[in-house]
Amino acid sequence: MDHDEIVALTREYGGQWAIGHAERLIATVSAVSEGALYDTETIWLAAHLHDWGGYAKWIVPGTDHAARSVEVVGEFLAARACPPALAAAVLECIEYHHGGPTGRSIESTLFTDADALDLLGAVGFARVFAMNHRDLRKGVASLRRHRDARDKAITLASSRRIAEPRMQELDRLLESFEQETGGVY
Repeated sequence: MDHDEIVALTREYGGQWAIGHAERLIATVSAVSEGALYDTETIWLAAHLHDWGGYAKWIVPGTDHAARSVEVVGEFLAARACPPALAAAVLECIEYHHGGPTGRSIESTLFTDADALDLLGAVGFARVFAMNHRDLRKGVASLRRHRDARDKAITLASSRRIAEPRMQELDRLLESFEQETGGVY
């Protein structure tokens, strides 16, 4: 797979935000893997491709962006003759990047945890408000949903250790935001 092409397309469709998110996911997977063997190419591809279905070029209103990403990325990988086993592993990571059943591949489990961790702490706070800058109430509600869903999305002990201080930071930031805005949000 042509990494340069994928980076260029991810930047074109999702902006620098998408590239930063992909880089954080790759680093977080490495941090939570605790020496587990996993396919780094699967993680690299999933990190760069998993949100494509949520970008303006492919978004379908009312369709979950993960499901749409599976469609878009499946076509993209097939058009580039991606080996079927690699494509299947990447698509599993994408399909379940917000949580999935037990018994998934190690790559999918690591990827889900990394994506959930990226929505916590100061990065999660900044990320959600940047995506919801026109509707801060929606941003606060989104942060609360992510905070409350962490037990479902984060399954590995190593991820939970990283999540705890991020949860505390997110709670502090939300509390400060609510105080400073007089409870408006």
